[in-house]
Amino acid sequence: MRKLYGSLRLCVNYRRLNALAVFDAFPMPQVDELTERIGEAHYISTLDLAKGYWQILVAPADQPKMAFSMPWSLYEFVRMPFGLHGAAATFQRLMDRLLAPHAGYAAAYIDNIIIYSPTWTHHKQAIRAVLSELRQAGLTANLQKCALAKRETKYLGFLVGRGTIRPLADKVETV
Repeated sequence: MRKLYGSLRLCVNYRRLNALAVFDAFPMPQVDELTERIGEAHYISTLDLAKGYWQILVAPADQPKMAFSMPWSLYEFVRMPFGLHGAAATFQRLMDRLLAPHAGYAAAYIDNIIIYSPTWTHHKQAIRAVLSELRQAGLTANLQKCALAKRETKYLGFLVGRGTIRPLADKVETV
């Protein structure tokens, strides 16, 4: 499957495995609540984690459950693949745990992190704190998809900042 920026994503049909798996009811954040938290922030940064799910290790005992075959071999994922119905909940749980100490100035929707601050001094400290947390967890960001210290930026389909939240024009045109 081709991704938005042209690279390819391997997709495996996990319907049968998903049908047998226990549903993970971990709550996903509400997009409107995340965007409203930004409020009157003067500085906003967004971080997009590189290959988000693939940064999560799969327990060795679970790797055979995710095996898939190609004409030339059988493979097992050692990192969390796309297509598992619990993948988003697993990733969100990790992000909520990592960002809990920074809840006053940072939040995440799966692999999309936003950091917001009223002052430049506070923003520099907030970015350092969140990046330190990510580093300790072994998570990396995709620099090409990050925006640092902006007054306004795109986040989850909205333009946020300067005390406003507006849907992106291309999203409105589609509707």
